[in-house]
Amino acid sequence: MGASGEANGEVIANGYFSSARLNRQQSRDSALALLQEAAADENATQAAVDKANAAIQAMAAYTLTEAQIENLIAAKGYVDCVAFLSDSSISVVVAAAKNGLTDADTAKISDIVIELTGFKASQIKVIETNP
Repeated sequence: MGASGEANGEVIANGYFSSARLNRQQSRDSALALLQEAAADENATQAAVDKANAAIQAMAAYTLTEAQIENLIAAKGYVDCVAFLSDSSISVVVAAAKNGLTDADTAKISDIVIELTGFKASQIKVIETNP
C-alpha cells in the first residue's frame, strides 16, 4: 500500500476512535442526566438517591480510568486506542500496527489494564482494528 493508502487508513482509524469516544461520552451523558434527575427527585427514597449517587461516582471513576488507560497505551507507542470499562470487564480497541498486534503487544496492553483496574487477564479483551 502506498503512502496515500496509509494516510487514508490512518484517517479511517482516527475517525473510528473519535466516533467511539463521542458515542461513549454521549451514552454516559444521557445516563448521567437520568441519574442526576433521580438523585434530585424530592419523592425518591434515600436508598434510591444513594444508589443514583453511587452510580454517578462509578461512572466518573470509569471515565477517569478509561482516559488513564488510553493515555498510557498511547505513551507506549500505539497510534490510538479506546477503552470501554464496566464493573466486571474491559475491552480495549487498539489501532492495528503495520504487522498487527503481537502477543507481546497484547501483554503490554493487558499489564496496563491490570495495573489500573485490578482485573484478571480473563476480564480483559484487546481488540485490534483494521482500517
